[in-house]
Amino acid sequence: MNILVAIKQVPDPNALRFDASGNFAPNTARVMNEYDQYAVEEAIQIKERTGQGEITVVAIGPSGAKDALTRALSMGADQAALLTTSEPLDTLQVAQLLAAEARAGSYDLLLVGQETSDGGSGNVGPQLAALLDLPLVSNVVGLEIEADGTLVLQREVEDGRHVVDVRPPAVICALTGLNEPRSPSLKGIMAARKKPVVEKPAGAPAAADGQVSWGALRAEQRAVKGTIIQETDADTAARRVVELLRERKLI
Repeated sequence: MNILVAIKQVPDPNALRFDASGNFAPNTARVMNEYDQYAVEEAIQIKERTGQGEITVVAIGPSGAKDALTRALSMGADQAALLTTSEPLDTLQVAQLLAAEARAGSYDLLLVGQETSDGGSGNVGPQLAALLDLPLVSNVVGLEIEADGTLVLQREVEDGRHVVDVRPPAVICALTGLNEPRSPSLKGIMAARKKPVVEKPAGAPAAADGQVSWGALRAEQRAVKGTIIQETDADTAARRVVELLRERKLI
């Protein structure tokens, strides 16, 4: 089973840094998007269970995004492609580029993360499936393969689990709980250096009808008022505190 996994390099949620204008600082650490790690791990497990196929990981972004691809290769992916662009893209434009990449290959399964930590829209998977006219299964937390190749998927829904059967090719959105992403081993890191990474310009995706913007980051202005009790003994201060609380009907 040949699998295409779309990944994204995002600012490390545990080490965010901002400049004075509210944008990410240039030295902000970047990591592979968390949900994409589940997608990569599941692709590797599928290959391990079936004993065949090839895993291709693809990312869209600046040249620095190659670090995320290298991690995926170290985990066990077979080859990678980086579509380089310095322009900000909306989710539909990203899906268009991924769809073009998918059409250029022959893939039985397309895996993406449910959403990204920097955008959180969860649009790329559904848009990719629509562009390719493929079945979409989102919020996937369980995957089994039947003898005839049918995928039995468990979706996390509000009141439990929803079980879906689907025949490849299909687009699957990986959610937390699908698996436990492995850490690259020393052997995997060394092997990744020999695996092919194709770097090519992303090209110009079709102009979107509407653009989504989150606006500028801002800190909420908070005004704190209080009463300071000083120049008195502890007993008097304690009684005053109780009186204030009673006046405000807090006790």
